Amino acid sequence: MKRAIGLIIAFCTVCGYGQRTATTTLLLQVRPEAYLLPSQIPLRFRVSADGASDVTAQTANITAWVRSLPGQPIRIVARPAAAFPFSWNGSATRSTQGAQSASCTSGTSDGTAPVELVSGWSRSGILTCAVTFTLTDARALAPGLYAANVDFAFAE
Repeated sequence: MKRAIGLIIAFCTVCGYGQRTATTTLLLQVRPEAYLLPSQIPLRFRVSADGASDVTAQTANITAWVRSLPGQPIRIVARPAAAFPFSWNGSATRSTQGAQSASCTSGTSDGTAPVELVSGWSRSGILTCAVTFTLTDARALAPGLYAANVDFAFAE
């Protein structure tokens, strides 16, 4: 009987030892993510015959939240569907973490080509740009309503 108890104790000791030396591996994979709000805005400009009731500027706040891979540049573009020229002037109103190195851009567009809204952003963070869109040379345009949608997206 003593021998049976000794074998059981030895067997349990070996079992317990095997459990203490087991290896567990945890694999954590962080994937890039990006959110952009809004994804589209309508531009609505009005040119009056006498210039008294022109509406030639419109401001939109665009917020991007990005978790990127190391060294990956973060690009945000505006794709206008406009048949008229406009300019834009961006300024950062909020930036966190890696977005603090980013700048909101300014420039002009013929209304057909995508434009870059951000420069110098390469690390994860949150950036909000206040972007003012302005109808270029409104007095040279015929009176009327000038409307178009502008889509915002991350570019590769």
